[in-house]
Amino acid sequence: TKSYTSGEIASIIDGKGAFYVPDIQKDFSQTSMYLLNKFTKDLLPLYLEMINGSVFSEDELALYKRNMKQRYIVEHGKVNVQSHQAFTNAIFGTDSAYADLSSPKSYDALDRESIIDFYKARIERKATGVIVSGMVDDKTLADICSVFEHFKWEGNNFDDQLKIYGDSASKDKWIEVPGNENKQVSMRIGRPTVNPDHVDYMGLSLLTTVLGGYFGSRLNKVIREEKGLTYGIHAHINKLRFANFLSIHAELNANNWKEAYDSVLEIFEDLKNNPIPQQELDMVRRYVKGSLLQSVDGALSYSTYIRNSLVLDLNNARINNYINYLDTADPMVLMKLAKQYLNEKDFFKIVAGV
Repeated sequence: TKSYTSGEIASIIDGKGAFYVPDIQKDFSQTSMYLLNKFTKDLLPLYLEMINGSVFSEDELALYKRNMKQRYIVEHGKVNVQSHQAFTNAIFGTDSAYADLSSPKSYDALDRESIIDFYKARIERKATGVIVSGMVDDKTLADICSVFEHFKWEGNNFDDQLKIYGDSASKDKWIEVPGNENKQVSMRIGRPTVNPDHVDYMGLSLLTTVLGGYFGSRLNKVIREEKGLTYGIHAHINKLRFANFLSIHAELNANNWKEAYDSVLEIFEDLKNNPIPQQELDMVRRYVKGSLLQSVDGALSYSTYIRNSLVLDLNNARINNYINYLDTADPMVLMKLAKQYLNEKDFFKIVAGV
């Protein structure tokens, strides 16, 4: 910042037993400071200066670029990272705001001037809210307000004109990302799906859990336990502000990924043609309810829930609504949803490492 080097900032934060966490997502970025109440007045001015007074010195920026480029190269040597990038670009298109066009050359192209331009346009004075959680007494709240309340925030609105779905890839054939050793591959299939306010969303979410959302799911039982083709296979619905998609992912031996895919299709057909047994549905209900309660267990977890409600434009009562739905979920309705949403022709198909 204008007052401190990065080393000095780290020393001050560490010296107070606190830590700072930046988090960058598709739709938003956030910064968090975890600290003891008694150090609120000492650390929050520094925290505010980090957000609104960064200078991006050339020396530190050059070091950061080298480190991040090397980390990128290591991470993108992994087949699961390669399949994720290919899947993102397949489902949204390379001209989408959600596209992932990063490469090692992306770090070479970064310069201080463009970073400062972005910082001033999107970060400096642009925070849209402050969430405080934990043991917040009156004194702590007063200390927080004394730092933040007189600062002028300009806000930062979502751009509703962004292109979300661009020139997506074909669903008719596999997208293959070549590998070097040909020992392990990452298979990822998925499709766009409905938003949380859609009448089908809660049923589809429950169906996805039955399919591959917990350890006793259909995919895990057949592909992991019975056939031994993978250590784990998962299905879940990804929620973004302007899009949602269902994704199934597994890492497999290069010789058996096609067998695993055929098994996925067989499970699709079973869910489309046979109602989920009541015993299985009851077990999934209990699992989902426990997971929902865990997601809001404690101040820190609940603050994440509130944040997601704000930045992803979600109903803050969604947990209660989902719990009420779980108690009345009908196996015949779930079978109907499977027929509508689990069709091979609607899925993008990626395999990395072949």
